[in-house]
Amino acid sequence: MTIELPKTVKTYLYPPLTMFTTADTDVDRVLPHLFEACVKGGRPTRILTNERDYPGYRDRLLSSEYMVGFESPNASALVDGWLRSCIIDMGTVGKSHSEEQMLSVAPITLAAYRAGVPRTRSRHRFIDDVTYQLLRAEVARKSTNNPDGELRRIIEDNLGHGLRIGPAPKWEPELAEPDKLDISALLEFRFLEGFEMGDVRGFKPESQVLNSPLPGVTDKLGKMLLAHLCVYSGRLPTAALMSTFAGLLALGLFTLSLRINAAGQELLRTGKAPADMTEADPDSPLELYCDFTGGIDDESDKISRQCVERDLNQIRLVFRDRMTFMIVDKAVERMSDELERHKALHGPEKLIQLADLRTHREVAYFATSQLYDIKSTNAQDNENLTEDEAGFLDKVQRSHKSELDKLLDVLEFVNHDKATRNTVSWFYSVGGLRKQYGILTGASQSRRSWRYAPSDELLQILLLAVFVRNQQSYRPTMPLRQLLDELRHRFGILIDRPPAFLDGAEARAAAAANLAAFKRRLQLLGCFDSLSDDFSEQIVRHPLGDRDV
Repeated sequence: MTIELPKTVKTYLYPPLTMFTTADTDVDRVLPHLFEACVKGGRPTRILTNERDYPGYRDRLLSSEYMVGFESPNASALVDGWLRSCIIDMGTVGKSHSEEQMLSVAPITLAAYRAGVPRTRSRHRFIDDVTYQLLRAEVARKSTNNPDGELRRIIEDNLGHGLRIGPAPKWEPELAEPDKLDISALLEFRFLEGFEMGDVRGFKPESQVLNSPLPGVTDKLGKMLLAHLCVYSGRLPTAALMSTFAGLLALGLFTLSLRINAAGQELLRTGKAPADMTEADPDSPLELYCDFTGGIDDESDKISRQCVERDLNQIRLVFRDRMTFMIVDKAVERMSDELERHKALHGPEKLIQLADLRTHREVAYFATSQLYDIKSTNAQDNENLTEDEAGFLDKVQRSHKSELDKLLDVLEFVNHDKATRNTVSWFYSVGGLRKQYGILTGASQSRRSWRYAPSDELLQILLLAVFVRNQQSYRPTMPLRQLLDELRHRFGILIDRPPAFLDGAEARAAAAANLAAFKRRLQLLGCFDSLSDDFSEQIVRHPLGDRDV
């Protein structure tokens, strides 16, 4: 693509709506930086780690006083293999891929944030920032005096077993009770002692505040994540607590992104804000039919794959919605009568205003000026344009569409493929296509094989989440009917009924078979008692049993 766009519209994102940079990511790698932000009040840290010097850090560990009996080459090789398999995720760097570097540290202890890798956090796509803001906001609702200190205490108490956090400005993790760490966690701590920590840098207080387009949805997500840490700390090992937290976070991000896409689309289509934008505790409008039959090409499997296909098709459409909001936002800067009100609005209110202003004359003037810039810029470099690109620009100029639609056509022509490719990468990343806790399964290179089919690990994570009671404990049992309703209302997960767009006799029969398969899965996990065919007598038990409820 050789059509050059002006800087003002040279993007495929609109952060006030998307919240994240929708591209490939890895939720597991986000956790150390996320918990570091929680400990340090969101303050960024000066990174001193040399991620390419793994041999130096390894040798520093081997020469420390805590490593006894590892002097021989075989023993050193054992430690190296242990670090590579359990502690450090290694990768290559450079075009030749000949040099190694440390990509991330396994989040099996709170001390993992000491490593400072990866140095750049662009691949976190703002997940760490947004999740920190969600957790802090939930703490602030309960502790208005010192939410930063209270969040630090919660993280240290629930994830820092055997550790204590040192004083500012480094907040360095220190070993307090070694017997509370398992052998891999202790090895990680000793390895990370060789990493020098930098001081925190200054930051803007407003970076702690989340400006969400769906405030009710994100508030519920923050509440669920914080409750998971508080309720299951001490009931799950720290590594398992972090792993289940990562799975819950990934699912929350996945469903949040789909709800953001749907809300923006509905607002522009109808002119009315959907419930996700206006209500404090909205039920999920999603319909993610999850297949538990394990069949290939049976009806339940087909329904699940069609749901994924529907959501991928929606991704292809959201680019135009995002660019509409972005263009109107840029045009508002020229509207003296609207600009002050725009600055005072937050979250969904700002999006609602932008949707109302689409037909404002200043939007048309702004679009016209951008089209003129595109035409003049590309006329100067006309030799670089292909015949198809030049013909497309001429066709747009001659069309009878509104100036806004003309500009949207050009942006779509230039950026749509890249935007869609990156958003699909986000979709399968937070959907966990390559993770044990993913809601998506299938071959990564074959989108037609993608389906919603939670693994046993994700199913247990879902049970842990819906069984939480009062953010302090969990209920030991739950009627099956209530569990199905909770999964539908909170996550949009359908098991015993097909989605509305596929409803029919055959689909309902497939859903009935899927429910039977779901019960068998619960039985295999030791979580289901069926006393009769009556839903009220079918009881689901908590995965951890009823001890210490």
